[in-house]
Amino acid sequence: MTQQLENILPILQDEHQKQALQNAMNIGVPSMKNEEWKYTYFQKIWQQDFNPILSSATFDFNDIKTFIDNNATSSNRLVFVNGQFQHELSNLQNHPAINFWNAKNTASTNSNDFLLELNNALSTDGIFLEIGNNVVVDDLIEIFYLHSIAAPFINIKNKIKIGKNAVVKFAEQFINYDEQTAYYNTVTTLEVAESANIEWNKIQDGGNNFYITDNMHIEQATKSICAVNTFSFSGGITRNVLTYDVNGERSESHMNGLSLLLNNEHVDNRTLVNHNVANCESYELYKNILGGTSTGVFNGKIIVAQAAQKTNAFQSNRTILVSNDATINTKPQLEIFADDVKCSHGATSSQIEDSELFYLQARGIGKETARGLLVFAFGEEVVEKINHQPLKEKVEKRVAEILKIEL
Repeated sequence: MTQQLENILPILQDEHQKQALQNAMNIGVPSMKNEEWKYTYFQKIWQQDFNPILSSATFDFNDIKTFIDNNATSSNRLVFVNGQFQHELSNLQNHPAINFWNAKNTASTNSNDFLLELNNALSTDGIFLEIGNNVVVDDLIEIFYLHSIAAPFINIKNKIKIGKNAVVKFAEQFINYDEQTAYYNTVTTLEVAESANIEWNKIQDGGNNFYITDNMHIEQATKSICAVNTFSFSGGITRNVLTYDVNGERSESHMNGLSLLLNNEHVDNRTLVNHNVANCESYELYKNILGGTSTGVFNGKIIVAQAAQKTNAFQSNRTILVSNDATINTKPQLEIFADDVKCSHGATSSQIEDSELFYLQARGIGKETARGLLVFAFGEEVVEKINHQPLKEKVEKRVAEILKIEL
């Protein structure tokens, strides 16, 4: 793959993209010697023969349309196929204060992050969405990423601005509808203005040959509320990096995650909340259900600046291990420079209690069904964070399917 990047450099036309690719090569491929990558072997992705040069491949329009129709929970949908936005498959409600366009983002950066620079250099398309002040979008906005070519390396860059007092819900879905091997490297920037209320849901369920590295950066203004719910159900390696910059007082930040992995998947969730101003709250709940030989990684950091007095920040990572060969690596962190705050963090890992199983079995429920119901109840606390009923029901159905129980 490194040789392929060197071959791409001369053919890039945009100077910003050339510089970004050169930056990425100078930074170098992430290694487990780096503390940020200690438990995730990125070389497993990098050593595979993914193609970073995407052609304008054809695809069966009717097949994908049928697939989207069967999987959508909303009339609002934005569809990407092979790294390119598809107008004919997409639909977004017409509103004078909603502006949408798609294009590459080739802004000049120097992030010192290999994946961010790689995305700057190789992004093929992305969402540019501006939602004006006081706009309430009643229905969910769903974003679908699909591909019809073998072993693509797809880079998507999204930039979304939410106006004052706006209320919007999103669902971003990585679904491998044709079960081909693929790697998605996505970057999303979300600017949330004063008193806006945003919910962003991620559904990651591409199968064991599907790889994701996802970076999301959120900036919050005064009195805004922003929640991100991440659901990881399958994938060879999935790495989510979620960063909040809380820049306005009286803001609320919510981060929730559920990783349900029963085979040999690897999911790495990393969060960073920068409390930069006073009188704000953040709530963080990540749960893992790990079976087979799967691996979960959680690294959550909350930084409370000296000016951020009266901060309330809570972080929890909880794991159930349903096999002896599953692994969890967790590292909750607090860095507090203010003296008038309420902050807590914690991590637990355990197995299902025999007494809980016995309680259900004594009431005529089979052992495997009882185990599935207990695990489902453990994960349901995160699923309940979804505030769109059709999407919530879809996620519940998928969780029950994986656990082989009937609701």
